[in-house]
Amino acid sequence: MYAVEKKFEIEMKLKREMTNIQELKAAANRSSSLASDVCNVLGACEQRLQQLETAVLPLYGDTARLQQIHHNMESTVTALDHVINYYMVSRELADLIQAGPHTGTTEALNIYLEALDKLAEAQNYFNKNNPQSVELENINQLYNTGVIKLEGAFEELLSRNTRPLSPTTLMDMIALEEDSSVDSVSVSGSDSTNPAVESMRSAAAWLSAAGRAPSGALLAVRAPAALNSLIAFKDYLRSRSMGASPLMKSKNMLHRTDSTQRRTSKIQKVLEKRAINIMMKASQTLEQSTGLAIGPRRSINDSFSDECMDAMDEREAEAAGSLCAALVRVARREQRAALGLVPLSRLPALLTAILRDCYNLLASEVERVCTRCRKAASRCSAGAAACWSLAARLQRLQPDMTRALHPAPPAPYTAILNSCLHHCVRSLEEWVEGVRCDGAAGAVDGTVHQLAAAALTYCHALAAHVNVIGPALSTEASYVRAAHGLVASDRNALMLSLYMRKVLAQLNLSLRTKSEQYGSESLKAIFLLNNTLYVMQGLARGGLLDALAVAEPRAEAGYRDIVQDYKQAYLNSWNKLLSYLVLDEPLPAKLRDKDRQQLKDKLSSFNREWEEATRAQRGYSVPDPELREALKRDNKQTLLPPYTALWDRLAGVSFTRHPDKYLKYTPLQIAAQLDGYFDEAA
Repeated sequence: MYAVEKKFEIEMKLKREMTNIQELKAAANRSSSLASDVCNVLGACEQRLQQLETAVLPLYGDTARLQQIHHNMESTVTALDHVINYYMVSRELADLIQAGPHTGTTEALNIYLEALDKLAEAQNYFNKNNPQSVELENINQLYNTGVIKLEGAFEELLSRNTRPLSPTTLMDMIALEEDSSVDSVSVSGSDSTNPAVESMRSAAAWLSAAGRAPSGALLAVRAPAALNSLIAFKDYLRSRSMGASPLMKSKNMLHRTDSTQRRTSKIQKVLEKRAINIMMKASQTLEQSTGLAIGPRRSINDSFSDECMDAMDEREAEAAGSLCAALVRVARREQRAALGLVPLSRLPALLTAILRDCYNLLASEVERVCTRCRKAASRCSAGAAACWSLAARLQRLQPDMTRALHPAPPAPYTAILNSCLHHCVRSLEEWVEGVRCDGAAGAVDGTVHQLAAAALTYCHALAAHVNVIGPALSTEASYVRAAHGLVASDRNALMLSLYMRKVLAQLNLSLRTKSEQYGSESLKAIFLLNNTLYVMQGLARGGLLDALAVAEPRAEAGYRDIVQDYKQAYLNSWNKLLSYLVLDEPLPAKLRDKDRQQLKDKLSSFNREWEEATRAQRGYSVPDPELREALKRDNKQTLLPPYTALWDRLAGVSFTRHPDKYLKYTPLQIAAQLDGYFDEAA
């Protein structure tokens, strides 16, 4: 059963497969028939397309040629229109160009600039395509006219908007010197919204692009304005300086019209005249009695004149420094004004040219002040230090000037600063030479010489500028050699200390030389003692002893030793007087005539010398109260013991019938007269 079923199943599958084969054969026949039909159709289509292509291709070529012809015609028409515009531009723009630019608004100016651009374009066309054209001459003429009118309008607009800065404005700008907001260079600001400024920038930009940057106009207009600003400022400072001058104040006081002032002036003149006559007679009497030709004290008028000269030197230096500060402000103003008006590549040369006369003005003022200070140095005036205050201010302003001149180099300003420093260094040496050659004699009373006071004042003034003086002296070979081997934490302080040591050493030599004019050893010692103590105390008061100790560690001890030496020299001046108090040999119990005569001679000589010394030393001047009392005390200790001993010994000895003639002064009287020393001049 199972085999029969299996056979039946196989036969059924075979039958189905045979059926499928027959169907596939039928489908293949149909597909072959359809493929043949399709091939026939496609062949016919291909044949027809070939026929169509053969017919259409010539038409495409004709169409392309027609399109090219049309494009050429349009290009020709456009080119003709463009060229015709070049031929017509001079006629169309002649009236506008001849009328000149309207600078009232930026829009009106732009219309004019666009017309010039059209003329420039027409110029380029004819230069390239038809250089011999008559129309080119018309365009060139009209274009040049337009450019000239634009330059004239720019210069006129620049002139209208350029005014010299008033002195008060510059003073306000200098007062804001340390305000950081004014240090930045910014084109944007209040001027950037000004229609005139915008018009100038538009015109300048067009001229620069056309190769005709308005540097000449800027130089012609801005340079005189900058110079006039500084000249007016200088005159303003001079008028203020003249008004503040003590000489002018005294002159104004003398010219007051009220009767009280006139009366006071007359009385004062009479009193001054009488005082001068009395001093002259006293000087003549002293010279006749002593045989000395000693110079008098300096008069009040001379001292006042010197003080005025020093004050004038300081004011002149301050004015020159203020002028430099004003130049910095003017330079910054010119820099901001020029930005946007000329190409950056031309800005350095333009700024240098605009400020050239300003630099020359500043250089002449600095040179004048330095020359004045060098003259003051040659006469040993404290006003000579004013040039260092000027140099210090020039150095402080150097960074501001560099920023104000950027991108121009600060070479002119650097040259002015270097010249000022050169004069300052030379003034130092001239001051020392002035001390050496000073011919002013000491006062008749041996008081402090004006040279010592001037030296102290000068050193105090220099100490304020140690950071400027130090680097300047570091370039001098003599000071470099002197500093070799000295150790100091502050090089600048060392340089100043070396110079102060040089000044004080020369001062000491000069004072010693002046002391030789005195015939009296006591007055010579008093003169040197007064001056040395004055210098030492002045150095100590101003802290200059510490500065001097950098180069001379024993400066204070050395001065104290010198003071003691001069004290001893003064006390030694009593040796001649003391010799009269010492007997050549002991007195015998019974006096002989020779012994009596010896006592009379010694006492007479003592009295004569004592009276002369007392008369002279009452007029000696010892300004320092401590020194004055110390000298009185030392005088008593030197004179009273030997005189008292001799007085006591001779009080009971009968060596004359007139003892009061020889023992004229008791020890108490001697002590009282010693207490009166130095009081008249004190």
